[in-house]
Amino acid sequence: MIRDDAQYAEIVRLARSQEVPISVEPRDRINRLVPQGNHQGIVGLVTAKSYVDEDELLDQVTRQHSPAFVIVLDNVQDPQNLGAILRTADAAGIQGIFIPKHRSVGLTSGVARASAGAVEYMRVARASNTNRLVEKLQSAEVMTCALDPSADIPYTDVDFTGPTALVFGAEGQGIRPGVLKKCDYRASIPMLGRIDSLNLSVSVAIVLFEAMRQRRLADEPGDSSTLPG
Repeated sequence: MIRDDAQYAEIVRLARSQEVPISVEPRDRINRLVPQGNHQGIVGLVTAKSYVDEDELLDQVTRQHSPAFVIVLDNVQDPQNLGAILRTADAAGIQGIFIPKHRSVGLTSGVARASAGAVEYMRVARASNTNRLVEKLQSAEVMTCALDPSADIPYTDVDFTGPTALVFGAEGQGIRPGVLKKCDYRASIPMLGRIDSLNLSVSVAIVLFEAMRQRRLADEPGDSSTLPG
C-alpha cells in the first residue's frame, strides 16, 4: 500500500489477522506492479506457485551428485525481470533460486507469464535474511560470487565449475553493501560502449551461460582444458 492510515485500516486489520505481510511502498513502486490498472493505493500479491522452504532447497542442492548451481537475487523488483531470469535459469541448468522474503517481487501471475512456463520447473525459495543465506551457502562449501559493476575481475576469470551461488542485485541499486561484502568473489561484465549498465535479466543470462559453458567443459571425459580460476 502507499500509506498506512485510516483509509486502509480494515484491510490492514484483516491482513494482520491472517498473518499476511504488509509493506508500505512509494507510489511509483505500486504503479510498476499494476502498470495498466487502477490500484487505488493498495495491491495484493498472490503467488503463481508455491515456494520451497529455504533450508530444504539448500539441502537439496548441496546433497545431489552434481555441484550446486543456484542464484541469489537481492531485492529484485521488476516482475518482467524475475520472469525472464526464471526462463534463463531453467535453460542454463540452475537448480534453484533464492529471493528475499520481503521487499522483493514474488511469484506473481505477471512473473509466471514472463517466465514462459519456466516458473513451473524452477524451485524458488524465499530467504528471511540474505546475509544469513550467504553464510549458509558458504558453510555448505558453496562459492558465492556477486555480480558488481565496480569489480576489477571479469566474470570470465571466475571458476564456476564447483558448487556455485551467483548473486545479483536489484535494478538500479544493485546488491546491498552488506550482502556484497559477505560474498567470496565480486565480478563484473566488461563493457566497451558509452552505456555502463545492462538490463538485469540480460546480465544474468550472460553470466549463467558462461558458468554453464565452464561446467559442461569440465564434465567432458578426458578433457584437460584449463578453466579460468
